[in-house]
Amino acid sequence: MNKQKILLYILLVVVAFGALAPVQISYAASANNILSAITAPTTTNQPGGGILNVLFDLVFKKLLGPILNIFDGKSTPASVPSKPVTITKVDTTSAGTSLLGKVIVVDPGHGGSNPGAVANNTKEADNNLAVGLKLKTRLEQAGAKVIMSRDTDRTVAPEGKSLGEELQARVDLVEANNANIFVSIHSNSSPDTAIAGAMTFYPQGTSSRLAEDVGKALINSTQAVNKGTSPANFYVLRKNTVPSTLIEMGFVSNAEEAAKLATDAYREKIADGIFAGIVQYFKD
Repeated sequence: MNKQKILLYILLVVVAFGALAPVQISYAASANNILSAITAPTTTNQPGGGILNVLFDLVFKKLLGPILNIFDGKSTPASVPSKPVTITKVDTTSAGTSLLGKVIVVDPGHGGSNPGAVANNTKEADNNLAVGLKLKTRLEQAGAKVIMSRDTDRTVAPEGKSLGEELQARVDLVEANNANIFVSIHSNSSPDTAIAGAMTFYPQGTSSRLAEDVGKALINSTQAVNKGTSPANFYVLRKNTVPSTLIEMGFVSNAEEAAKLATDAYREKIADGIFAGIVQYFKD
């Protein structure tokens, strides 16, 4: 059966319905006009419009429409299911061009034979490396060149070297790569297991702006206790020739904070905060 015959039968059905329903046809129309009238929306204030709407929807849109492509084979669902809510990570593109071409040394503290602070089944070196790698990803996505002092559980200087040589090997990466800033990541410890919170440090006698920007963003992202920003005489700070900061993400000696530091979700928040602080520093 060809398409014209089917359309003729459709028109006959319409005429039959018209005879039963109080619909007034005010003008003669061609087959194309009738088809247009059929496919056009009808209003409920037209006599018999409610019945015809139901019949047209059933006969034409549901049954014949897809076959004859009257409605281009498309259908509109009665309701569009809402998309599941997703948590959006930090948008690294929001950094604009502030990080393009910047060289940043990311230094996850400790590693290898030096695990750092260990408490509550949490090892500092593991926390530091996990956050450092997440930070690296964010910085690179924003256009920065990232130099990692380590990207595995190892020392930076060859095993067996002194602590001074180990720390100097981290600092040497700045000069070797003409870096713009140095960011060292650590976890804290205290004999007082009630102490918790995050803090940032900067070299004594230098600008605190990098440490302050990172500290504020870190607290904003993690909602950790704010232990503030202070000058310090740590080796990797005092020996550096570029703006530097050392971050203490939290206390592994505090059971609650140690548990958070060991989770991927909290590490993501820390990396988000440090990243946002670095972006802010280069925007200022």
